Amino acid sequence: MRRCRNCGVPVYVSRGLIWHENGVVVQRRDPDHRMLFNESENLDHLFAGIEEIIGLPLEHIVIESKRRETREYVEKLLPYPARRVARYVGLRAMIGYLGTTARAYGFGEIRLLEKRVRFREDDYVTMTVKNPHCLSFYCGENLGAWEAIDGRESRVEYEEVPPGSRNYRVTNRIGPHPVELSDRLAPPRYSYKPAMLDLERCPTCGIPRRVASCRWDLDSGIITDPETGRRMAIYGPSGLEAVLMDLETELGETIPEAVVESQRRYTRRTFRREELEGGREAVREMLAVRGLGFLSDWENGEKRLRLVLQNACLPLIMVGFFRGAYEIMTGREESGAEWEFRPDGDLVVEVTGR
Repeated sequence: MRRCRNCGVPVYVSRGLIWHENGVVVQRRDPDHRMLFNESENLDHLFAGIEEIIGLPLEHIVIESKRRETREYVEKLLPYPARRVARYVGLRAMIGYLGTTARAYGFGEIRLLEKRVRFREDDYVTMTVKNPHCLSFYCGENLGAWEAIDGRESRVEYEEVPPGSRNYRVTNRIGPHPVELSDRLAPPRYSYKPAMLDLERCPTCGIPRRVASCRWDLDSGIITDPETGRRMAIYGPSGLEAVLMDLETELGETIPEAVVESQRRYTRRTFRREELEGGREAVREMLAVRGLGFLSDWENGEKRLRLVLQNACLPLIMVGFFRGAYEIMTGREESGAEWEFRPDGDLVVEVTGR
């Protein structure tokens, strides 16, 4: 995979994504499809935290939600004739494309292990994924893409081989879904406002320097931020928002509060005070290069933190992040928050100490 000769970021990334000055990252070929460059470990910790809070397993719902979101996206992206051709002659090419994307976007190392596709009920495809960015997301995405191409209902199963290796055999088999979710609500539509954040960029490929400073291990499909040591990945917020909406629909009104609390705990465990001490400008850049929005207002004091995040996404997760950030900066153990996510895309949050 070719890299930029100046900064070393895969050309696959710089040609496929645009980092705008208003805190939004989008796909170049589909500007309505928003993307993030964010900590990937946040995903597993988020779901594990919600499970701990509500006392129920979530993996089966997360996989099923991601499956149908991915299937809908692939069916929209590829017209039926193209999917039909791919079904008969393009399965290996599709898997190769998924493997390339995985290595460039930090999803881990994906390979085809074995397959039997004779258009019978015992058909299957087995992949190996090493060091996945989020196993439940990978299982759902893999299954959704397979169903979009194959056209039949399928189920997914996985096994870690050997145990503790972070190397998984993931198999799609023809058969009904083990989970049937309620009808999906309308997917989120993001509203964007113009803003001008002067991001320092690579003069060759245009990727923000803060992104380019990360280490891309293209053999393992792992991206690491050298300043924090945390793993990063590129993924869409709409898929995560769809999962959170499905969790709330299936499990009830306790989910939003659990999402905020889980993210607050993760932020407190993971972020360091020095990452936040630069005030508005430091936090603004941190959020913008991740594609989380443009921090237009930031009033930070001992007793409260008030902010406005324009072009926001994932409001529940961002409220949890800001609560955790406030507690880190002030040394408080607890906080509360009032917030509003406005139709124009502004997220207004006021955090106060307890």
